[in-house]
Amino acid sequence: MTRITPRIAAALCLLLLATPASAQPAPEPGSASPDAAQVLRSDGQTMLVRGSAFLSPVRAEVPIRSGDRIRTGPDGHVQLRFADGGLISIQPGSDFRVDSWVYDSQRQRSFFELMQGSIRAVSGRIGKRNPDDWRLRTPTATIGIRGTAFSVHETPTCPVAGCPAGIEPGLTVEVTEGRVAVSNAAGATEVPAGGTLRLRDARTVPSMATAPPRRVPPARPARPAGTGGGAGGEAGSDPQGPTGGNALPPEPGGPPAWIAPGTGGAPSATISAGRR
Repeated sequence: MTRITPRIAAALCLLLLATPASAQPAPEPGSASPDAAQVLRSDGQTMLVRGSAFLSPVRAEVPIRSGDRIRTGPDGHVQLRFADGGLISIQPGSDFRVDSWVYDSQRQRSFFELMQGSIRAVSGRIGKRNPDDWRLRTPTATIGIRGTAFSVHETPTCPVAGCPAGIEPGLTVEVTEGRVAVSNAAGATEVPAGGTLRLRDARTVPSMATAPPRRVPPARPARPAGTGGGAGGEAGSDPQGPTGGNALPPEPGGPPAWIAPGTGGAPSATISAGRR
């Protein structure tokens, strides 16, 4: 009888983690599959943690499964498309986990956890079938959906030197479409489309807050015809663009502007085994 040593067990775990998605049949909507999501894009410093094994950077050919954890560095981004059509973009400096994922003809569950950082999300068929089957937990509150597109930012604590300018500890939820339910031990509320909610900690009663005004750069007067260009560039141009540096709004009739078309990933990866 072959004895399973720790070295053999680690090798088997790495083999499971590195199995390419192309070696597995693509799941049909509603069919049973261990794969929760495919990586649409991975940029910068990223890491996939599965059990005691980790993969860095996150690779497009490695499917995301229930229990997987994704961490991003200061320049890291990971975009995921889930089997039910849902989309999640994990922003820099984030620690995100697929807590529990089930999607077949009999059962469905889409539970996530955001320990820190930011995500943007668009719910899929699971949320449309039953909103109670979609949930995102953070240290500050639990977020449920009513068919929606939204963003979440969680800052559990600030360092001794303090948070960066404009950043406060706690949770911020901004809703683009639909409604979001936010609850903790102190209470619960719903955030409608266009609304923003901020909670300082898990003991704060959820209540609505006015979103900061959209910053639009002042219009520049057009220069008279025939004048030469200078350091300011073309007439009417602005280095921040018409949105003043803010994120682009969702594209009409299509996916949000922050979802990259097609698939992509980091060109190389290092697979290692070790404890987190």
